[in-house]
Formats: sequence, C-alpha cells, structure tokens
Amino acid sequence: MNTEVLVVGAGPTGLTLAVELARRGVAHLVIDLNDGPATGSRGKGLQPRSLEVLDDLGVIEEILANGQVGLSLRIHQGHRPTVELSTATAAGPRPGMPYPDLVVLPEWRVEQVLRDRLGQLGGKIVHGAELVAFEQDEEGVIATLGDGEKVLARYLVGCDGGHSTVRRLLGATMHGRTHADQYFLVGDVRVDGLTDDASYVWFGEGGTYLALAPLPNAEEAWQYQANVLPGPGGSVPEPTLEIFSELFLRRSGRADVRLSEATWLSRYRFNARMVDGYRHGRVFLAGDAAHVHSPAGGQGMNTGIQDAYNLGWKLAAVLAGASDALLDSYGIERIPVAAQVLATSSRGFESVFALTGVRRFLRDHLIFPLVKRPAIMSRLLARTNQLDIAYPDSPLTVTSDTARGPRPGERAPDARGTAADGTPIRLFDLLRGTHWTLLGFGAGTAATLADLHRAGLRSFLVVGPGAAGAGNCLVGAEAARVFRARPGTLILIRPDGYIAARTTDPQIITGHLAGILPA
Repeated sequence: MNTEVLVVGAGPTGLTLAVELARRGVAHLVIDLNDGPATGSRGKGLQPRSLEVLDDLGVIEEILANGQVGLSLRIHQGHRPTVELSTATAAGPRPGMPYPDLVVLPEWRVEQVLRDRLGQLGGKIVHGAELVAFEQDEEGVIATLGDGEKVLARYLVGCDGGHSTVRRLLGATMHGRTHADQYFLVGDVRVDGLTDDASYVWFGEGGTYLALAPLPNAEEAWQYQANVLPGPGGSVPEPTLEIFSELFLRRSGRADVRLSEATWLSRYRFNARMVDGYRHGRVFLAGDAAHVHSPAGGQGMNTGIQDAYNLGWKLAAVLAGASDALLDSYGIERIPVAAQVLATSSRGFESVFALTGVRRFLRDHLIFPLVKRPAIMSRLLARTNQLDIAYPDSPLTVTSDTARGPRPGERAPDARGTAADGTPIRLFDLLRGTHWTLLGFGAGTAATLADLHRAGLRSFLVVGPGAAGAGNCLVGAEAARVFRARPGTLILIRPDGYIAARTTDPQIITGHLAGILPA
C-alpha cells in the first residue's frame, strides 16, 4: 500500500493531523492499534486556542453544541465546602478573542467530531492495525504492520500516545520525572445525588484528593479521579467501582450519593517527560508520543492538537514542492511550547496535590483564599488558555523592529467587520482554510495587494468604516485597533494563524514566501 503520510494513532492528535492533510488533498492513512474508537473521557477540556484551531478545521459548531462552558468548581477541605470558583470569564467573547473560555467536552466526543469531519473529507481510519517495524531512507518510509502488510509512505507521524510504538522503534528517550509518590484512579461513572451544575473536589487532611466532574452529552456520565498512595511493597488497588465508591464515601462524607454504571476504569501516575527531538528523518512525533505531563491546567489534549495543526500544513507544503527544511521548523517551534507546559503543569501539580509540608500549608491557607478573588482566577485561566503561545525565534518569523503588536511570531487575533457588500464577517472567516493570508491596512495598500499574486495566498484590504471597498476586503475599525496597524501596514499570516511578517515593504513579503509558495 502506498500513501504520502502514514499517521499512527487515531486520538485527537492523529485525527487533527489527518483532517488537516485531508482538506489539503494529501493522500494519507491513519492506523490505530485499538479495535475501535476510544470510550473513556481521559482529557475533558478544550482551551481557547484549540477552539480557534477547531474553528479553522470546520468543526467548532459541533464542539460548542456538545460541550459546556462555565462549569463551576466547588472545592471542599475535608467534608466542608470552602469555595466555589467560576471557570468562565465574565466578559464573554470580545474583540480579538471569540472563544475566551474553556469548553468541557470528553476526549472521546472530540475524537468523534474529528472522525466525522475526516469522513466528510474522504479520510480513512484502519482500526486494529499494529505497527511492528519501519525503516526509512531518503525517499520514504516502509512500515510493516502486524499482519505483514507493508505501507510505503513519504512520511510517518507517531501520534500514538504516551506508550508510543513509533517512539520506541525510533529509540527516542523521554527525559524528565515521574511523580512516584502517588497513583491516580480515574474512570467514567454514573452519579446520583449530586447536581450536575458544577464539578466537585475534596482535599483531605492526609493529602487525599477526590474529584467528580459531569460530562456534557455523555449519557449522564461523570469523570471520577482520586489519588491513592502505594501500600506495602508498592501495591496499588485496581480501579473498580467498589473501590471508587469506598473512597468517595470516606473522603466526601456523602452517604446520600451513589456511584454506578462504570463504563471506563483506569489507573496512572503523573509523568513530566519529553523527547529531545520531534523529527527523526522522515519520522515525526506529536502529542503524548513526544511529551507527557501533569493534567494540571488542562494542557495535554490541547498541546497535541496544536502539534498536529503546526505540522500538517508544513507536510502538505513540502509535498507540494516547498523546501524540506520547512519541516525542521516544527520541532523548533513546538519543543519550547512543550517544555513550558511541562514546567508550569509540574508546578501546578506540586501546588495542588501537595501531600505534606510547606506546599500543603500554602495551598490551604494562601492559594485557596486567593483564587476566591475573580481577578486572580481570571489570571490563572489566562495562563492556561494557550493564546499567548508564540514563535518569535522561528525561521518562519521575519524579525520586525516595530514595538507595535501583535508582533511576528504571535497569534493573529480575530476582528469583526463587514464585507464590501455590508455582510457581517470576521477576520477568522477570512483566515479559515488552507491558504496564507496577507492583510493590507488602508486604501493605499490596494495596488500592492494586487501585485502580490501567488498560488496559496489570499489578500484582503482592511479599511475603516465608511471607506469604499471592493472585492476582497474587511471593512471596520476593529482590525486596525486589535493589530495596532497604521495605514500602509502589511501583515502576512501563516496557514495556522500565526503572524509571519509585519512590514510596510512588499519586498519583505515576496522574499519570505519564496521557496514556500510557488510564484
């Protein structure tokens, strides 16, 4: 069997990559070891930046229709309720940020939405297919499956999770640490006796932790989490409904609540580890195959989605004739992001799951009282929304001497306005798709935009209210305000929504695109 890209793993990372390749017309094959789609909730939160990615991929309406925003968090110390926290911003959507809040949605539902989108685009997933070996040369990769079938691909991408077969076959090592002092039991259960308008957390005197979170549109399932300490000889209880119920009663004191109908049960330890390199010749690693970390802050599924989104358009560009060096930018851009996520999630883990000592005292007597303040909680949410991810040191970023922002390497914000005929439109509507985008601010840039013709580049004139506009334009004051752009400014935006260049010199735009897009 021949294909351009072999994707190993059909979780959120692999499916995001497959959708990105499919909408660009890149031949690909997704294989997955499991006999069918996953059923457990696993991750359950989509951050604002991931929502923007899913908007571009054409699935945001399904995500928002199935997910839930603004689920409060009720924290208990012992059996006593101490604070209720809001997980939504008070302002809601605002200029530059159409999706400001975390959306709660179980990972299996995210996968279902992406699978449906992939099916619409003609993509295919082969379940029950095991990768057992591969070899590569300058022309491609030959992968061997468990049934002996050979798959010849130009590139192979391992999106096969924390126990990645691709990573093992590469001999790539995960560096970091394992939090070995405690295990976590997790599962999806039915809960009777708790209202589903909030998530619940109990912190106990002995450093115990228990959490229950309702899962939207999941047939009344809740996600259950509880930490357990290793017993004599390192023994840890198996995850069973009986153990879940026993721990819940002991830690919550709620004899009126009943757990039943467990559909998924698991056990794990928190790891904070990542590989040194994401590219190994024609083989790449993405998502948990490249980095694993504490779930504090809800970054795991989101980081994998954005790995795939970063890599997908670059694979398509190289397969269409761009320089192979473009693929090196994947690791250059995404490795620092993973390193930062590992560092911040580990600090969050140590602050929240502190068992003894000073950290536990600070959690109970400083952190919990502080997060009651809306301003403090808003700052914490902003630190995990991934909207501030930037690639200023990327080879794809043109250095700018302007202090005005957003700057090259940073995310392009959204902006509202109208088309030339007065139809309401957003900048994200213009960015959506597989193309590069060039914005020219002010009527004086119209001739420049007309001269810059390249396949894969779409240009839009941005003018203020009342100005005459024709053809491809965005009329309104918001874009100039959120970009802090003066008349004459040209802003080049990559297919993944990051600013590549900001200048008044059209030759800089032309030079940057040479070798990436055909003339």
